[in-house]
Amino acid sequence: MLFQWIESYVTDRITIVVIPKASANVRSYRIPVGAIYGALLAVLFGVFVTGNAVLRTAALAEAREDVARLSGENRDLTERVAEMRGTLSGLSIELAQLSSFEERIRAVADLDPIDDDVRMVGVGGPAVGSERNLLGFDGEGPEGLLARGPRTDAETLSRQTRLLRESFTEVLDALSTRRDEIARIPSILPVENSALTAGFGFRADPFTGRRTMHHGLDLSTRRGEPIVATADGTVRFTGTSGDLGLIVEIDHGNGIVTRYGHNSRVFVGKGQDVVRGQVIAAVGSSGRSTNPHVHYEVRVSDRCVNPLRYVVSS
Repeated sequence: MLFQWIESYVTDRITIVVIPKASANVRSYRIPVGAIYGALLAVLFGVFVTGNAVLRTAALAEAREDVARLSGENRDLTERVAEMRGTLSGLSIELAQLSSFEERIRAVADLDPIDDDVRMVGVGGPAVGSERNLLGFDGEGPEGLLARGPRTDAETLSRQTRLLRESFTEVLDALSTRRDEIARIPSILPVENSALTAGFGFRADPFTGRRTMHHGLDLSTRRGEPIVATADGTVRFTGTSGDLGLIVEIDHGNGIVTRYGHNSRVFVGKGQDVVRGQVIAAVGSSGRSTNPHVHYEVRVSDRCVNPLRYVVSS
């Protein structure tokens, strides 16, 4: 049966009669049925191949557009993260400066310093690979990889800021209840627009070159510049005192005494009450001195301490 169908398919013919418009001659053509079917199949196959190629080309073009778009988004995201890192770096520097100020103002308020381990504001967290719960990403995409660092830095800064806010609140509470006592703590420098030419501690003596202990600060400025009391108190001595020349000593109570040396003039007398910022003398170079400056000392229970421990503005 199959062979008969194949034989019929090959041997059967279709006659096509062609009648030319300008001729009386009639032409006829006999074409095998198989050839017609073959031509139709070839046309259908060509249409299929062409359509498939067009669809693949369109899909490839769309994929390229997606890649270009994602590449641009990734580049923009990287730039934004870089900007965030720059901003966080600046905030970190400002926060460090504020922390330094906070340490000094706690000393003025006579509060214990915050422990270094507490300042680290360390916290626990998920292990590497579990960023999805923390960030909302799975840690593999560009958002997760790029946002992880800035977000961690921002959280650290946020905790440090919260710690400072709590510390300043504690300081304000202490200051409000101890205002009179705080007014007697030497928290400013005795001269403005001065240069620190010698700090507290051991140094080479400017006259002998030997290593000696320097019990205060040397603040160099122009002769005649005003010297002010660094806290409220009562003048307990004015006059000359060996190497320091013309000096002023002020008793601030609680065992705290300040001394101002090498003055050219003194404007207060023994027993006089003074307040912070009041002019008490003028800069000079009296005593053992090489140039006009103020030798400034802070003594607690008759022991010299570093004045910068108390200074909160300069």
